[in-house]
Amino acid sequence: MTKIVIFSDLHYAPEKPINNGSIIERKLIEYAEPLLEELTKQINTEIKPDVTLCLGDLVEDFNDHDKDIINLKYIWNKFKNIKSPFYSCIGNHDLRSMSSRKEVEEIMGYHHSTFSFDINGIHIVLLGTDVNNEIETACGGILKAKFISDEDMIWLEKDLNQNKRPTILCLHFGVAEDDMKGNWWFESNPEHALLGNRKELKEILKNNENILAVFSGHQHWTKRIVEDNIPYYVLGSLTENIKEDGIPDGVYFIVEVDGKKLNITEKHLLL
Repeated sequence: MTKIVIFSDLHYAPEKPINNGSIIERKLIEYAEPLLEELTKQINTEIKPDVTLCLGDLVEDFNDHDKDIINLKYIWNKFKNIKSPFYSCIGNHDLRSMSSRKEVEEIMGYHHSTFSFDINGIHIVLLGTDVNNEIETACGGILKAKFISDEDMIWLEKDLNQNKRPTILCLHFGVAEDDMKGNWWFESNPEHALLGNRKELKEILKNNENILAVFSGHQHWTKRIVEDNIPYYVLGSLTENIKEDGIPDGVYFIVEVDGKKLNITEKHLLL
């Protein structure tokens, strides 16, 4: 059996960004570092997973390139305290002030933010989105960073066709169709919650019998949707003030994979 910890949307910042276009009260960013420390403690001493995955938005951006680089470097060094192998997707807030995703990939030590690896007979794919500098950075950089490149789509199809192992796919933006009704962030504009070229992605996934599940973050709530017999799990933000009570959601998944059997336990950190 393979054990995986998955979390998302930490939104670290050393102080609250001013005028970055986000309603910051919903993101309890002051808890980002304590939550990460508590999760790291549980991972290292209790859960002891085979691998730990983050679904992106490591930082709450300032829409300021130099500040965002400093904060990305700082929090990435904190992730190094996780004793299991650790990998992360890149989110829209991580990319918002960047001219290229290469800037974030270099901090993470990745040759490319779209890649795959095998662990204990499980194939895990992380999909990165591209940066389009012709699109403005409003709305948290969503529009600038919501598309997978054509090259990455071609790579993904080849990777999946060559693979025969049970497969988990991770990315930042949502893929399953959802009207976002009741979602605090995206009810008024569901397209901002979802990958721009998700239909092309789903055409690749729906005919692949090895796909166990797709995990995404970004939407700041937790739910499961099934399309074409593929379960899509949306994972909420660690720092979301989801009950509007000043207590961060602290949500994460423990995913256990045994062959093609998937067991997912939803957990919430308490500080």
